[in-house]
Amino acid sequence: MKKYGYVGIGVYCVVGAIDLTATMALITVGGADRVKKAEDYVLAKSKELIGMKHTTVQINKDEKPSFTSLFLLAYGIHKTILLPFRLSLTAAITPTVSRRLKAAGLFSKIIK
Repeated sequence: MKKYGYVGIGVYCVVGAIDLTATMALITVGGADRVKKAEDYVLAKSKELIGMKHTTVQINKDEKPSFTSLFLLAYGIHKTILLPFRLSLTAAITPTVSRRLKAAGLFSKIIK
């Protein structure tokens, strides 16, 4: 942290944003119909738990799951399964990014 500090945090955040975006895109393209089924199942169980009735609707191919369901699934994958990938990629590219920022004169007071 002493050596790369803010640059390492910035690289981690950028890699994380790209990772989350790619995960959301892959889920939307590849498994939106399965997410809709899972969303309906969770909604039914939640309503059953608090004593409400849930009517299961026929799921059409054109019907998309809610953004919240897609985001929660993508965020869960992003935070658990892809963590080693994010950390290793950040550790691999942070020194190069730091050198280039230093050579460009950006963050010259912060990067030693």
